[in-house]
Amino acid sequence: MVLVSTFLYIAHVVGVALGVGAATVKLVLLLKSKSDHTFILAFLKVVKPITRLIISGLVILTLSGIGWLIMGYTFTPLLIAKIVLVALTWVLGPIIDNVAEPKFVRLAPGPEENASQEFVQAHKQYVTLELAATSLFYIILVIGVLL
Repeated sequence: MVLVSTFLYIAHVVGVALGVGAATVKLVLLLKSKSDHTFILAFLKVVKPITRLIISGLVILTLSGIGWLIMGYTFTPLLIAKIVLVALTWVLGPIIDNVAEPKFVRLAPGPEENASQEFVQAHKQYVTLELAATSLFYIILVIGVLL
């Protein structure tokens, strides 16, 4: 039982490192592309691998969390709040990946083009959603530390 608990703990820490770290990197790069439009092409080249790391981290976190619940981790109001926020993150992720990001990519200006008003609006929406998702990750992290 101690071995399983240790494994779940290590898996949870690895999931946090992947998820929070990759989400932070993605947000920082996205913000950089907002202030420097020439950076957009670089962002577009790395966004898919970073997103895969975020999803991998979230999967590891969710599975290890489910493992702890199966082992009998008691439900507290704080744990329920964490579970709700994790569910929100799972809902927000596909919205970012299937709505905001494709719109951003489609409207992205080329190297010598100026950003259109539609692109500026899509970029703002994308940043807002990424900021919300990354903030949720950090709130979940803090709640996890408090549990």
